[in-house]
Amino acid sequence: MWPISTSRLRPIVFGAASVRPLDPALLAAVDLRPPVRRGDLLPLLDGDPGTVVLVDGLFGGTMAVTPTECRQLLDAGWTVVGCSSMGALRAADLWPLGAIGIGDIFTLYRLGTLTSDADVAVALDPDDGHREVTVCTVHVRAVLAAAVEAGLIAPAQRARLARAAEGIHWSQRSWTACRAVWSELGVAPTVLSSLLRLGREPRLHPKVRDAETCLRAVLAGDWLGDGATDTRRCPACQKPLTAGMLFCSVCVSEAHETCL
Repeated sequence: MWPISTSRLRPIVFGAASVRPLDPALLAAVDLRPPVRRGDLLPLLDGDPGTVVLVDGLFGGTMAVTPTECRQLLDAGWTVVGCSSMGALRAADLWPLGAIGIGDIFTLYRLGTLTSDADVAVALDPDDGHREVTVCTVHVRAVLAAAVEAGLIAPAQRARLARAAEGIHWSQRSWTACRAVWSELGVAPTVLSSLLRLGREPRLHPKVRDAETCLRAVLAGDWLGDGATDTRRCPACQKPLTAGMLFCSVCVSEAHETCL
């Protein structure tokens, strides 16, 4: 893993559900703020430029942060990094203007494999630290991929279960709702229990994995700032990358397997 540098100002990180399971020492090294919403970035323009990391964001009942707001920070000299959820979406919008995207989810949006905001959309509980109360499609797909690898379900069954879960509106797609539709498809109770257990494992949550990869990369200065090295490295495995590559060929293939 990357070392954590303490030699620079703490990056400002907007996140909640995607960073909750991370190492407390990692979170203590950043200026952690609630999920970003429209208007949250503009006050930063009053200070000296630094690094802002967008992880989670609000939308729907609250207006979402806009690409224009992010572009204003870039124009003012800020380093804007995105991953996991709203951050991955905005980094995919603005990478031609200098926004930095890190992680599997950003890469899949950047490649055009993921195209809908709904793939990362979840309902959050504002009274419980913006905890996720529904599950996004990329998380469902990752859990089903792990279930195939563990021999719990067959590859063909994985696609059928994914389609059934994605048929539930994002605002209602809880693991309990997924269990109900999967039960109707004849999945055995023991397998259903195993799937829900996998759904509770942070290591299988693409948003959480991307958030950790992103924060460690930013804190180590491997990709940005004065500590950036001449040779870019794969954010997943740290292998050197050739010009124009976002991930090494092995890691981007694994991203497709676990997020599709």
